[in-house]
Parts: sequence; C-alpha cells; structure tokens
Amino acid sequence: MELPVEDLQLVHALQIAPRASWAELGDILGRHPATLSARWGKLREDRMAWVLGHLGGFPEQHCTAFVEVQANPELIDQATSELCSISEVLTVDDASSTADFRLTCLAADWLTMAREVLPQIRNATGVQRIKVSLCTRLFATGNAWRLDVLSPAQQASLQRLSHPPVAPPTIIPDTFWPMLHVLMRDGRATASEIAQVTGQHPSTTGRALKTALETGMVSLRCELASHYTGYPLTVQWFARVPAGSEDAVAVFLLEHRTLRLCASTTGVSNFTFMMQLRTPADIADIEAKLAARVPGVAIVESCVGVRSFKRMGWMLDPEGRPTGEVVV
Repeated sequence: MELPVEDLQLVHALQIAPRASWAELGDILGRHPATLSARWGKLREDRMAWVLGHLGGFPEQHCTAFVEVQANPELIDQATSELCSISEVLTVDDASSTADFRLTCLAADWLTMAREVLPQIRNATGVQRIKVSLCTRLFATGNAWRLDVLSPAQQASLQRLSHPPVAPPTIIPDTFWPMLHVLMRDGRATASEIAQVTGQHPSTTGRALKTALETGMVSLRCELASHYTGYPLTVQWFARVPAGSEDAVAVFLLEHRTLRLCASTTGVSNFTFMMQLRTPADIADIEAKLAARVPGVAIVESCVGVRSFKRMGWMLDPEGRPTGEVVV
C-alpha cells in the first residue's frame, strides 16, 4: 500500500529538510505553500507521517545501548506494555530470532544505564533474560532513510535547506531537556511554540534551538508509517567486522537510501545495521554485496522485524502508525 505520489514527494522533501518552510518547499515541489501545509496536516491527522526530534548520536556525550530481551511467552503482552513504558527505552521492536524484543535505550551515562535503566528492563513482567551491547560509534540513524520520488535536482535544492550540524557538540544544559520533549512530539515546532509549552522566554528558546540543531545535539527525522513506505520488510543485521574496517562498511551501507541504523558496538558481533527492504530476497543480495565490498565481514545474525511497538518514544499501532502517545 502506498500514498499518492504528491504525498510521497512531500514526505521525501521533509526527510531531507524536515524544518524547511512551506514557502521553501513550495518553490521546489511546484505546489502552493498553503496546499502543502494542509496536506501535511492531513497526513499527521491520519497518523501516516510525522516529524520528530531526538537526541543526537554522540556516544561520548551519553550512553546508547542495544538490548535483546527474552520473555515468558505467556506474559508477552505484559512485557511489551512495561518495556514500552520505560522512557529511556526509545525503541521496542518485536524480534523473529533468539530474542523476543530488541530495544534501543538511551541514558545520560553508563552508570545511569546500569543502575537505573537496565534494572527496570530486567524487572519488567515476564522478562527472563537480557543481553546488552553498547554503541561505541554511530554512523547513521533513522534520519538517513529516504524515499525515491523526487528528481536529483529537487533533492539537491532540498539539501541546501537541510542545515547539517556545523559546530562541535557542547555540554548539554538542563534547559535542553524540556525543549527536546517538545521536539520529540513535533520536530517542526517553532521556538515560540516550544517556549509556550516549556515556559521559557522565546529568545532563550530560540538560541537554545539554534545551538541544538547546529551542534547536532538534536537530530530530526520524518517518519512514514511502515504500511505506506513500499518497503514493508525491516531487517537488522549483527556482524563481526575486522578492526579498521568499520568506516568501509559504513560507507557501503550509507549508499542505500533505506538504511535506518548503522553502528559499531561491543559484544561478539561488533557492528549492527538496519534497513527497510521490499522482499526477503533482498536480504541475501545485501549480504553478498557487503561481503564483496569489505572482505572479512561475517554476518552473525539477521533478524526480520515482525512489528515495531515503539519508535523514538512514539507508540505505534499494528500498521506502524503513531497512536498519538509519546513516552518521554
């Protein structure tokens, strides 16, 4: 199932430049700004597409962990509910291999992860065993994936509006977190809207927002409900990559526009990546091409996702659409 091409073009544009104005997008897409604004409002109202903000990927600033969870089959529903209710557990995916769930967790540091977050996961109803891998380097997240409906010229024009990080990350101030919680719900929220929710002064919020985006402390992404992407299969790989080959693997993977995750990790498998694919046959094709490009890479496991219950704080329904609940 796919959306009309005009809607897919709008989503693709917001994937590249998620905070571009409707006037800027209208010039590139050849549509009236009011039409684009109304259509985006309809896509959000129908729970098909949304823009969210999340903490940027700097392992030196905070701790990201990938956690595999095995649970009692008779208590799966309770386990799902309790795991999703943990605010530091950003993503909860059903798994189709040795684990029942795969979690992406984020905490301020390792001690917080070890003393506060992991015990909550272990103590969730039905959880029997967990396995933890820490992210040591993040090459790509969900803001990397792209549809393929705009022309190269349109994509190039949108890239000029995307404003990638241009400054090094700074110490995260306490005032950052209320702003982040607003951006998690709406990545296009203006400084004035953020100030209204947080109670901060608009000029203070404007400076903080500018700093957060320029340093990459906040990453933005435009999401599309999985049933409407044309790529219904989500696959996560766990691989053993020879020391010094991580960059080469990442370069290869970043050539694929449906890449959703690419990271170095601790553990027996020291590298993980995730993609959205059209068919199961594409899995073997990706693995063969990776082996040819970077000799010595060993695929430890490939896991086909059955369902995503929570994505970057957003609760999802069985069709991959947001329910409207955001756990922060």
